[in-house]
Amino acid sequence: MVRIKDVADYVGVTTATVSNVINGKDQRVSPAVREKIQNALDEMGYVRNRSAMMLAQTSSNMIGVVVPQKPGSKITLEDPYYSALLGNLDYEIREHGCYMYLIAQQSEAEIIHHAIAWNLEGLIICNMPKEELESLCRKYTKTVVSIDSYYEKTENFVNIVTDDFGGGYELGKYLAACGHRKIAMLADNDYSVDHNRWRGLKKAMSEAGCMLTEKDHFIFSSSEPVRELQFEQFLPQLMQYTALFVASDFYALEVSSFLQSKGIKVPDDISIAGFDDLIYARLARPKLTTMSQNLSQKAKMAVEAVLDPSVRERMLPVKLVERESVKSI
Repeated sequence: MVRIKDVADYVGVTTATVSNVINGKDQRVSPAVREKIQNALDEMGYVRNRSAMMLAQTSSNMIGVVVPQKPGSKITLEDPYYSALLGNLDYEIREHGCYMYLIAQQSEAEIIHHAIAWNLEGLIICNMPKEELESLCRKYTKTVVSIDSYYEKTENFVNIVTDDFGGGYELGKYLAACGHRKIAMLADNDYSVDHNRWRGLKKAMSEAGCMLTEKDHFIFSSSEPVRELQFEQFLPQLMQYTALFVASDFYALEVSSFLQSKGIKVPDDISIAGFDDLIYARLARPKLTTMSQNLSQKAKMAVEAVLDPSVRERMLPVKLVERESVKSI
């Protein structure tokens, strides 16, 4: 590893002079010497030590991103939604001149330890239960931004909210307009985001003269092996419906694949719609009808909220994307 002393010896200046050039404190260094030092840094492949940089400045220019560990999943990033979200967050963070520090969700104490030890500018926390989030915010004094949650009242953190209720409602109106009255929803939980998508769907169907009840709401496991068994168990009941609204594209494509493996045609025998509009929704066959949320805009909102504490809440709109997996009856 190339040290500052190596560069100083190579150019024939003091280590203090090289350090000043590296850290932008080079007002007293002549242009010619600055150029020599910069050329030497480039030629020798000098890489600034991140820890040393942080000791020398009050700002780390790093934003922490906390992602959940889903039950039954060894690696959260195997979920294509989180891969897409983190890709967009990383892009927006770099666009704002900062770096992303990824924290796979650990205990509250460990999250705070990372945030303080690395002097993070703030935290973007994905899909954390409100009680845990509020507890963390009481102990961590910098800005916390919550995304992928649905909290009506927030005081200690900034809330980036997707219009999940509106998305469920618009999807329900679309399915009703296609003639569907026997509709079920599938999800791996009934709280926060997914609960509000269910509420929106129920309202739309109620307006269409079709009252959905809990028997039309199927909750499956987030563990893939358990989920496969549940799909087998649910199959006779699911075939009583003409359309399924699945709470995410990932699960919608999984349900579609399962049904087609049983010889059930989508959408000829049953229609399926998802939520998110991931790239896989466009690549699937049939292409998936879904509610689109703009992940790029969501990431931009979250990063701006970390850097501008005056922002308290923002609502991200959603949009219906009609493709091939739903047909009119």
